[in-house]
Amino acid sequence: MSEERNCKSCGKPFLPNKYRPNQTICSSLECQYQRQLDNMKKWRERNPNYFKYKETHDSSWKETCRQRSLDWRKRHQEYLKLYREEHRERHKNYMRDYMREYRKKKNLREGAEPTR
Repeated sequence: MSEERNCKSCGKPFLPNKYRPNQTICSSLECQYQRQLDNMKKWRERNPNYFKYKETHDSSWKETCRQRSLDWRKRHQEYLKLYREEHRERHKNYMRDYMREYRKKKNLREGAEPTR
């Protein structure tokens, strides 16, 4: 029988899975999400140039990616319209908040009084 351990992420006690006796993180969604983020961060630190290989070795790579994206958008115009329609309120709120922050920063750079 496994003994109870404390989770490295949240510190709460848990029983490790019988198939993963070396488990150090509990099975709560928050802790598992944090574990995945940590694992991705470690992997990226060990492989810093993994996503840059194509850029450095193929001069037309960026243009190819850009063209592929444009082609996809052209073929899926109805998808984009439906998506925008479905998420209109969320986008409107995001843009409102974004522009408020933008104007604040712009006013601070220019030394003017912040506006509402």
